[in-house]
Amino acid sequence: MKQNKNIFYYIILSIAAAVLLLILIFLNPLNTTTIEIYDKLFVGGAFIISCIFGISLALYPRWFRRLTKHTTPRSNSKKSKKITRKYKGHHPDCGNFQSHTIGIKNKTLCAGCLGLSIGAIISIILAIIYIVTIGNESISGFYYVVFIGLIAIGLTYAEIMLPLRHAIVHAISNIFLVLSLFLITIGIFEITGNKIYGTISIIISFLWLDTRIQLSNWKHTRICEHCNETCKMY
Repeated sequence: MKQNKNIFYYIILSIAAAVLLLILIFLNPLNTTTIEIYDKLFVGGAFIISCIFGISLALYPRWFRRLTKHTTPRSNSKKSKKITRKYKGHHPDCGNFQSHTIGIKNKTLCAGCLGLSIGAIISIILAIIYIVTIGNESISGFYYVVFIGLIAIGLTYAEIMLPLRHAIVHAISNIFLVLSLFLITIGIFEITGNKIYGTISIIISFLWLDTRIQLSNWKHTRICEHCNETCKMY
């Protein structure tokens, strides 16, 4: 019940953040001047650093948990007694989670994390191209870019909550999630010409990513609740 409330709050906050960004781009006058390369470096560099941080979490999530998680040895020992399955690709070695993982060369990878990592790598490349490329693109076109990015994020959330899923589709969905965050950030930055708004977009991107993680955890819990096994990994 508590998890359902948390998911509700995350979704509401994510929608509110999207509305806030839309208000920003419609209330601010359209940028008609060329954006300075230093501002591009600031926003693009911040996004690249965020992507690198995200890749590290996708590949090695435990390193950050060790810095933020505070539990007593007693609680850890109790939790360890409940665990009866091994983890493969960040998921329990259980048939109910086969659609959450992808097998590549005898290795089991998390489909979601794989998609996020690929999306982050592509976004880094696009960010570098954006920084070094100086052009006179049509600013009005970036309005469509922001709308497309927001729609893609909503579709990603919907895909996570579907009762049935395919690992490849899930990976592709997460690739487009990160690409959407890039499009929204650059789109708002180009429309406003203000690096502060570009930075706000990056900060809100962390909220959208966290919402995706919470939805994924919610999905995992539902799977375990409807399973007849006693391990109950989530």
